[in-house]
Amino acid sequence: MLAIDLGGTQIRAAHVAADLTVSCRHAVPTDSASGVEDVVERLCALASEALTAARVEGLEAPIGIGISAPGPLDPWAGVVVSPPNLAAWHNVPLARLVSARLGLPTFLERDTNVAVMAEWRFGAAQGARTVVYVTISTGIGGGIVIDARPLIGLDGTAGEVGHLTVDIDGPLCGDGQRGHAEAIGSGIAIRRDGMALLEQGASPTLAALVSDPQQLSARDVADAADSGDAACAAIYERAYIAVGAMCAGLVNLLNPEVIVLGGSIAEHRPRLHVVVGREIAERSFPRPAARVRLEHARFSDDVSLIGALPIVNERIADPAYRRASA
Repeated sequence: MLAIDLGGTQIRAAHVAADLTVSCRHAVPTDSASGVEDVVERLCALASEALTAARVEGLEAPIGIGISAPGPLDPWAGVVVSPPNLAAWHNVPLARLVSARLGLPTFLERDTNVAVMAEWRFGAAQGARTVVYVTISTGIGGGIVIDARPLIGLDGTAGEVGHLTVDIDGPLCGDGQRGHAEAIGSGIAIRRDGMALLEQGASPTLAALVSDPQQLSARDVADAADSGDAACAAIYERAYIAVGAMCAGLVNLLNPEVIVLGGSIAEHRPRLHVVVGREIAERSFPRPAARVRLEHARFSDDVSLIGALPIVNERIADPAYRRASA
């Protein structure tokens, strides 16, 4: 199977074998400002290079192509609707364009749904029937499996857990609404709160780490917190609690067997896992709180490549998706 990961900063393509071996990796910058046609052209060229490399290496010929992309999108029609981090992308029939260029059935799915498929089929949630995958990174996203069926939703937007409200009077989220988990617990939110500390002169440690405040990152706030800066540590603690409150609500709503925490913040900040577990125990109903298993994601950067494997294998014979893939 050929996997393509269309991200806001990078496009990746690779061959993924049935044993989950990822090879023939190729990558280029997305550069979405160059226009939709240019990005699609480079994506197709990159995929073609990966296909050629797979043939040269004698790898199994792909039966199809799976594309992971930011939402919102229409997975049945294979259309990228209007992702905020891809400039000018509005109703782009990406699956059809790629299939026509490369001659293979092509399937499009939101990046977090691809990730939950990877962790559910092969990773930390393998064997479970009800799973929530949460990625905590620049933003907060999610994917959900209910009774062994991926939850897509009528508009393909199910699983947007980062936009659950955890503080009705909280800060504005990127979508213009207040108090979403993403507005408090994401890398963007952490950077915003770190900028406020710099403006107030409330964190000498953070000020010493960055020469240009405009270049401040969530990682800088983490480094200051790790150096003993109480104000920066408080920003991260509040972020963890917001994610924990969100997960506690999901436990009450969905009664999942497993919640998988992925993304760069989950991967590099082990206290997140501790606080989320505590918040679930304190905020959720006792029986589902005791039942749910909180897991670290097994797959890291390759989650959007590996998750494309079941997307292709399970949709290639499904007429609901085939209409977009040819």
